[in-house]
Amino acid sequence: MTKKRRPAKRPQHRRPEPRRHLHAVPDRAAHESPDENARDQDPRAEELLSGVSEALRADTAIHLIQLVSTIIEVTDPRGSSVDLLGGGDSESDTDRISREGLVDSFIGTPFAETTALLTVMSQMLPPTDSAHAAIAEELAHRRHPLPLWLRDLAAGRVEVAVARMTESAGDGENCVLGARFPSGDAFTDVIFIDHNLGSAVKGAFLLDVSQEELLARVKAGEFGTDEAGYVREWDAAAARATVTAAIERARETPGMIEDQEWPELRPATEWLLSLLPDGGVAEADREWTQDDLDALKAEFLASDEFAAPEGFADDEDDGTILDLDLILQFGASANVGGPLRWSPIVAEIFLLDWMPNVVPVGYEEVEEVPTLLADFVRFVHRREGVDQDLTDEVLLAIGTMVPAFGEAMRATDPFGDLDDELEAKAFLLDRLADAVGGRTRLSGLDTEPLPDEDFTWDGIPEDIRERVGEYLALLDQVADQHLDVEHRTAMRRFLARAAAADPGIFRRRSLVARGAAAIGWAVIRANETAGTFKQGPTVEEAVGWFGVTGAVSQRAEVFLNAIDAPMEFAWPTLPLGSADLLVSARRARIIAERDRLQDATG
Repeated sequence: MTKKRRPAKRPQHRRPEPRRHLHAVPDRAAHESPDENARDQDPRAEELLSGVSEALRADTAIHLIQLVSTIIEVTDPRGSSVDLLGGGDSESDTDRISREGLVDSFIGTPFAETTALLTVMSQMLPPTDSAHAAIAEELAHRRHPLPLWLRDLAAGRVEVAVARMTESAGDGENCVLGARFPSGDAFTDVIFIDHNLGSAVKGAFLLDVSQEELLARVKAGEFGTDEAGYVREWDAAAARATVTAAIERARETPGMIEDQEWPELRPATEWLLSLLPDGGVAEADREWTQDDLDALKAEFLASDEFAAPEGFADDEDDGTILDLDLILQFGASANVGGPLRWSPIVAEIFLLDWMPNVVPVGYEEVEEVPTLLADFVRFVHRREGVDQDLTDEVLLAIGTMVPAFGEAMRATDPFGDLDDELEAKAFLLDRLADAVGGRTRLSGLDTEPLPDEDFTWDGIPEDIRERVGEYLALLDQVADQHLDVEHRTAMRRFLARAAAADPGIFRRRSLVARGAAAIGWAVIRANETAGTFKQGPTVEEAVGWFGVTGAVSQRAEVFLNAIDAPMEFAWPTLPLGSADLLVSARRARIIAERDRLQDATG
């Protein structure tokens, strides 16, 4: 069941029916009697407690689960976009709700509603949260009557099962987590992982039905016959590791597109995942080596689907071969499923986003790409046994996008507004200057190898040095195993500058491996060490050296901003704005290009 179909097909919740009336009364003699008007002091607090009261009376657990999940998310010290009390959006740290203060207020207000909130928080908060001790001490004295499922939850009596629901195009999949209590109460958390966003979690929603009932309805075709055949079992430990990694990818992606309910349900989802067996290995997309791509290229060129254009020459400088390299490189580096998975959405991403931003050339140079892509899609779909209906959908999408593709390429053509060849060559000189830090640095550029130098700790705050050290160890390891001393020095310099300029990057909870991969990716791209379409490892291979999969370019943006790298111009070779981050071979190529352009401009 894909996320895009959910609004029309989502099962309707049953109308909540009262289970028992819970009176909000003090229960401890040791407590001072709360002011009778305590709940009236803040209308937003009254609204919160009223919401809890209504959730307790409902014949389902999902309302209270979602409410507490929202509370935990909005009080996350890393910040959140969720507004708990309806006070409006705010970017100020001082306006954020303190989790410690909120827990203290619940402890100081001994009503049944706060007992329920604290009970769920005791299970849902991260294990390392400092509030656990105070909550446990308080709950030991509370005696409010609670629904049976909440008593089961307090005792840790929750069983969680997992299944997966995929779909034919491979654009995404749902992780279906079913929670069941001994009382008989059950609910299901459906988490959508969007493979077109790098296999990151995009959304989730709760249903007050058991997992067994939901899957039975799916298999019966209630949500469409195309959904029924895509329910799969999922090893619980592997599911836990895979979905946890997808959550972290979403958290670390700047500007991540998320459904409204997802940030609210992140803590609830992480809690349910924690109840699955540990020790699993996160599923990873296949890594495509250059040999793999070359073999697939040869197979396509020899296939019946390839319609060779007039004058085609099977060599690396032929325009068709260059276009095919672009298609393969996109698949290997930017598409979950590699160059073998094509859907209408993937075709759109390639033609209208990746091509204009990664290959900023005139439309006339790549106008045959859509036609070649259509041939390639026919080839891989036949090869992989993909249903003809999906193939037809992709081909139709490609055909209808040709005009938009032309507009997008013209809009990013760096030479589109230049009047003559002289202006174009001057423009290219400016781009070379961006790579090294200005025209003066470009004029005096040399080819001396970067020295083997120690990491510079000057200016790096003490509280992040341990975390920076973890980045450094991984970057050094990759450089020693796959690169050389020059790349190691460049990555050390990049890391040191980023840590000194923006320490906050290293104070956030995030995966060290993914952050280090982002720095490594930036240095490797800037030096044309990988992803050049013709030689060397693919970008995907290089990122894999750090033990991660998927694109890291968005993660790299925060580091690039920290070192003031030029960000205003898309260019296949990433400009870092500093010659001392470039290895000697890259500087030699820049010098050769500089001299050629200067000779041409006189």
